[in-house]
This record gives sequence, C-alpha cells and structure tokens, in this order.
Amino acid sequence: MNTIRFGGLASGIDTEKLVKDLMKVEREPVNNLKRKKQLEEWRRDSYREMNALLYDFQRSLDSLRFASNLNKKKATSDNDAVVSVVAKGTPSLSNYSIKVNQLAKPAVPPSAKFTVSSSIPDASTEIGSSFTFEIITDSGTKQIQVEATDTINKVIDKVNKSASGVKATYFNNQLVFTSETEGVFKVKVVDGDGSSLDMGPVGTERDSSTGEPGTPAIVEINGVTHTLSSNTFTYDGIEFNVKQVTTSPLNIAVRTDEDAVFETIKNFVNKYNELIKAIDAKISEPKYKGYQPLLDEEKEQLPEKTAEKLENMAKSGILSRDPILYNALNSLRTALSTKLDGTDPAFDTLSEIGITGPPNGKNAYQEKGKLYIDEAKLRQAISENGDKVIQLFSQYSQSKSYAETGLAQRLYNVLGNTIEELSERAGSTALPVDDSFIGKSIKSIDQNIKVWEDRLKQIEDRYWKKFTEMEKAIAKYQSQSTWFANLLGGQQ
Repeated sequence: MNTIRFGGLASGIDTEKLVKDLMKVEREPVNNLKRKKQLEEWRRDSYREMNALLYDFQRSLDSLRFASNLNKKKATSDNDAVVSVVAKGTPSLSNYSIKVNQLAKPAVPPSAKFTVSSSIPDASTEIGSSFTFEIITDSGTKQIQVEATDTINKVIDKVNKSASGVKATYFNNQLVFTSETEGVFKVKVVDGDGSSLDMGPVGTERDSSTGEPGTPAIVEINGVTHTLSSNTFTYDGIEFNVKQVTTSPLNIAVRTDEDAVFETIKNFVNKYNELIKAIDAKISEPKYKGYQPLLDEEKEQLPEKTAEKLENMAKSGILSRDPILYNALNSLRTALSTKLDGTDPAFDTLSEIGITGPPNGKNAYQEKGKLYIDEAKLRQAISENGDKVIQLFSQYSQSKSYAETGLAQRLYNVLGNTIEELSERAGSTALPVDDSFIGKSIKSIDQNIKVWEDRLKQIEDRYWKKFTEMEKAIAKYQSQSTWFANLLGGQQ
C-alpha cells in the first residue's frame, strides 16, 4: 500500500531532498554489494580470458607431444619430371625404387557430334522447328521431344535428364552427345525434321563413335609390379605422380623434414613466450588503493574518458598475485627446466638443442623466464640427431613418471590442471548454467541485493510516513493557532 506523502507543505522543509539524502546513506550497503558484484564479474571475465589463452596454447602442443606429428617426412625424387613425390603420411622406409612400365590412359567414351545450323547463332536461340529423336543404347531407348520454341540449352537439359546413359553439351557450334559408359549408341529422328541440329529428316540414324578403352598404369616399386587405374596414387605414405615411362628404376629418398621440425619448435617457443608474458602481466598488474567500480549513476555524472580511466584503475590488479596463475607459471617453467630421464643424456634438456634462458647481458629476472633460440644450434641438433630432439618433446612414460615424460606432455598436463582449476572458479561461457565458485558468489550477491532493495523500500516508506505525520501535526498546530488567534482577535 502506497503511503500518502506531504512534501513540506506545512513545515516548509524540502522533504523530497531530505528523504533522498537520508536514503543515500541507507543505500550504501546495496551500493557496496553492487561494487562487489562488479569486482566478481571482472575477476570471472579475467579468469576466463586467461583460460582461453591456456587452452589455445594447450591445443597447439599436439604438434609436439606426438612424435608422429613432429616427425614430418619429406620425400624427394631423382627426377621430378619423370616421377614426382610428396610425403603424405609416415613412410616406413628411407628409400624406394620405382620403374614405370606403362602410363595410365583414361578411356575415351563413344560420342556423336552434330553441327548446328548457322541460323542458330548460340545456345540461347530458339531452334524454330519441332521434331522427335531417340537415343538407342544397349540398355534401352529414350525418346526426346524437341519444340520449335526450345533453345539448344533446353535440348541439352532434356537429354541430360532423360536417364538415357548419354550426356549432351554444346561447344564450338556443335551439339555433342557422349556415353556415360563404354557402350556405343545411336541417335534416330522418328518424327519431324531435325536438320536444324544436323540430325536430318525422319528416319535418319547416326551411330556414335566406338570410343577407346583405357589402359592402366603399370609400375614396379621395390621390385614388385603393381597395376593401377591412375597415374597418381599413394603407396606407404607417399603420393606418387608418374609422368613418363622409364627404362630403369628411379630412387625416392625419404628424410625427416628438418625445416618443418625447426618451424614447429620455433612456433612453440614463440607461443610459450607470449603465454608466460600474458600470465606474468596479470599477476604483476598494479593494484590501486582507493579505486572502486563506478555505479551507473556515478558514470552518468562523469565525462566518458574520466569514467573509463577510473574504471581501469579499479579493474587493475584484479588477478594480482593470483595463486592459481602464479602456481601455473612456476609449473610451466619447471616442466621445461627439469631434465628428461630415459633418453640420451646429451639431449635431455632444452639447452642442449639451443633453447635457453636470456643470453649474457640480459636480466634474467626482468625476462620472466622467456626462452631464446640459438637457431644454428637447433638446426644442427635436428639435422644430426632429429630423433633425439623429437624424443625430448614427445617421449611417453609407461609408468606416468614426471621425469620420464616428454616436455610437451608435461606442459599439456600442467595446462590441463590449471584450466580445470580456473573453470571451477570462473565457469565457462559455453555452459548454460554457471555453477562455478564465482558464479555462486554472484548469484548470492544478487539475492542479497534483492533483499536490500525490498528493505530500502520499506525504510523509505517509513521516512515518508514520519515526515507525513510531522507535516500533519504542524498543519494541525498551525490550524489551532490560527483559530486561537482569530478567537482572541474577535474578543477585542
């Protein structure tokens, strides 16, 4: 029930302003809850932003933690003009011999062509005469009815939709029929005159060409003869494209694609440096005391740039010294600095393949664990000991031993644990319900805000009720005073 309000009619007091000022004080607990909610939302969003970075980096590790992905192969031919090759998978041998005895030749299907009359300049011009023709094949006869208003394009469409086993096309002023199989066919005019399409009058019959059968490719790979339907084929992870018949075998060499391995490792180092820089920036971000999130009404009273600056100051340091990210950063560094057991001791750390911390002259603390590559040393390690370089990143431990687990898998595990922790704390936009720690906190704050809003409504009504009663009392007093004054005045 709404309270009837008297705004200072009797007392002359600005009751509206007085109640508003009193309610500002009363609303402070709600304002604090709203500020707390904003901080929680910023913290949640920052966690999710970091989680997205961690997830992207974790996915990129698949190119390193599986030896088959990192150990890319490169195939080369003695003569690309005769036989060209591309490694498509993981070839099992380092060398292959191939001799080409015969190239594949595609079959030439039977066909028939008809020279169109000069009175029909293009495929979109009407033919001008009606007639009917049949397409006769071993599987049956299909009848095509041509109208005078049909164009060549329309005739082609009718043939192609007739299910006759013959397809039509138009090229160089000729209507060409081609068999979809190796079977011959006939075209016969059974009604009207098809001379405009070079088919002749009624009874004219045209046989298709006989076509030519195809021939297979015949090759010898490592001494074994293979008959193939195409000149391009894949054998043991290598795509071959044979181009000429040979009189003697050619050699195909398969080697580790050193450039691909180098680029994969280089990209990994760059992404790793970007990630630890982003994490360190978050946990080292300065936190400014005395700055709080702005309420909507506060933003409205400030210039846009001023409000934005104050918001950024309040938001700064939201994840400063965050324990989850701090531990993740240390764990990532440890994963790369701990030597790998179960491998050649000469290749059990990153430094042995040319990947180290800051070089001489750079402050290690300021570099925050950034990695640097000695490209010449890394290329040499890949060239001379590629398998051991790959093993350093991708070694699998049957016993799940940390020391025996490859560096990429260590990082993958650290990231997985951190992603799970951050998801439990901040949830994900992909989930319809946010059941995370912060999600529950925000929900609780919303509930408290609602309780407080209801309470403030009651408090405001109570203030108005008191002031209304005061106004009524003053009005009554003033009325009595006036009556008494009038009474005294009347007795004089």
